[in-house]
Amino acid sequence: MFFSGSIAVNYRLLVRIPATFIVVLKMLFVVCVVAQAQPPQGVAPEIEAAQLRIKLYEGQEYPLQRRLLDSKIKVANARVDSLERQLAEYEQFTKFKHSGPLFGQLEFVKVAQVEAKEELKNLTEEKNLLQRFHADKVRLMQLELEMLKRSLR
Repeated sequence: MFFSGSIAVNYRLLVRIPATFIVVLKMLFVVCVVAQAQPPQGVAPEIEAAQLRIKLYEGQEYPLQRRLLDSKIKVANARVDSLERQLAEYEQFTKFKHSGPLFGQLEFVKVAQVEAKEELKNLTEEKNLLQRFHADKVRLMQLELEMLKRSLR
């Protein structure tokens, strides 16, 4: 009986320590974010704007563009797969000797499949270009920031 009570007390202590640690870490994180958000004293607005432009691009625009492209690519993949299954289903009925009962629908699916594959190819290429030139765009923004700093000295 005594043994099980001490385990319960130790367990509660073990649960409290991580919970307290998490709360302290969250508070430190908020302090760091607030400290970063405040502009340094004596910085020109042009420099601050360039710094914020870099921060917003790296933290918001670029990840959002990647997520949107990833989503569009998934949808395009699903559409291509669906059209391929649909085409396979329709082609079962085109084996007749004199007529295909679903010729119009079969052609529609074939055209839609080509369109979906092209869209998928374009989205994939757009994502690749976004990733390939990400570092160059960030570097360009950093260079613009450096030029502003030099011109304002």
